[in-house]
Amino acid sequence: MLRDVRMLKPKDSADVARKLLIYSRALPKGLVGTPKGAQASESATLQYLASKDPGEEVIPSEIASQLGYSRARVTRILDALEARGEIERVPDKQDRRRVLVFATEKGRKTLRETDAKSTAGLMNFIDSLGEDDSKELLRILRKGYENTYNSHVPDDLNV
Repeated sequence: MLRDVRMLKPKDSADVARKLLIYSRALPKGLVGTPKGAQASESATLQYLASKDPGEEVIPSEIASQLGYSRARVTRILDALEARGEIERVPDKQDRRRVLVFATEKGRKTLRETDAKSTAGLMNFIDSLGEDDSKELLRILRKGYENTYNSHVPDDLNV
């Protein structure tokens, strides 16, 4: 079992951190996936828009703020999503300078399909770990969450 990272020597900590970055970047590509032809940032943006109630107004600057992207990046993301018919941009009726962004039904369908594939991929991964390793992974991820957000994980998410 890996020792507590705080107890590692600086060289060991750097090695663990480097490997964690490599593994954490590779895992989502193989397990969680994104819609075919989409970037992870496009998938995250579409997910954000689809999480809104129908008719709820979302403007590009809100997307940038909530997802931590630059406004220029959000514009490129929205261009790509709009080209695939997954979002729609419409002028605000009250203020024509503002543009409102909505997920289309095609975009919501894309997310449902991606979520189903992601869930299946994660289930296969968890099954391959076995019960003990799955619990250990969740314990470590929970600890990372608590340290990162300085809060406890809700009881219903504890292992």
